[in-house]
Amino acid sequence: MAILRLLQQNAEWMCAIAVAAFAGVQCWLSHQQNLQNIRLKRLELANRLDEVAAKFLGEVEDAKNIRNWLSSNTSNFAFLLNNKDLEKYKKLCLFILNYINTPAQTRDAKFTAIKDFLTFVSELEIVLGNANYGIVKNNAEFAPVKKEVQ
Repeated sequence: MAILRLLQQNAEWMCAIAVAAFAGVQCWLSHQQNLQNIRLKRLELANRLDEVAAKFLGEVEDAKNIRNWLSSNTSNFAFLLNNKDLEKYKKLCLFILNYINTPAQTRDAKFTAIKDFLTFVSELEIVLGNANYGIVKNNAEFAPVKKEVQ
């Protein structure tokens, strides 16, 4: 009887604790689902990057198409990658811009350019795939990368 009376007197507190625990678990699940959605957005962006990169055969027109695609997806990269990882995107953009301004003329130069391009693409895809953080709050200006490429 004493236990029953104790339970009846504390039923409100036990319900409140259970509701708080349930709400906490729901918040945690919601956060995990948001992180998973962001990971899927990164994967989708990496897949689209693969499709665009596969078309680069060393021609200036190919490089211009890639530049246009990279420019049209700047905000996706800026908010899905933190500043350190965003450097890979900036290096790829700089490489493409330099290539457009000074295209490779010989077959060997084109082969080297394609190899370098694929290296930059791979590095960018790795940071897209390995990122384990959420949407980045980016207050800094989009500053150009230093000319250390090439």
